Amino acid sequence: MRLRLAEADDEPFLRDLFKSIKGAQLSAANLPEAMLDLVVAQQYRAQVAGHAAQCPQAQSLIILRDGSPVGRLLLDRAASRWHVVDLALLPGTRNAGVGREIMQSVATAAREQGADVLSLAVATTNDDALRFYARLGFCEIADEASASHRSMELALAR
Repeated sequence: MRLRLAEADDEPFLRDLFKSIKGAQLSAANLPEAMLDLVVAQQYRAQVAGHAAQCPQAQSLIILRDGSPVGRLLLDRAASRWHVVDLALLPGTRNAGVGREIMQSVATAAREQGADVLSLAVATTNDDALRFYARLGFCEIADEASASHRSMELALAR
């Protein structure tokens, strides 16, 4: 498992990765395939623009397993606080330890580079992710929660 900076050539993979997540969520709406593709493409562009506006310094990293892309990590690294903006994995790699390995590596790197906290936000409806991050030691920050997301932090004791 390794990470590398995303490049322009990764755009098709990133769009397909987004579709694998959002398309599955939107399929319950029973939209015609062409309409579903249009909605997913529109939401992908909105997400990219939103992340760029909210976290302009964040690095987009491609997660490689045996040399093949299996996910993306969007990471904003400030001196004392690293923030996971987004972590997305292809469906076939979920629940196989990839996310755990990536998050543990990120926490180790953050600690080694002097960060005190690793933070992230999880959609309130994403129970699987909330449980996943809790198992890794992340705690909810109640006063930073919103109707749509819960803020979580991992203290990086040295």
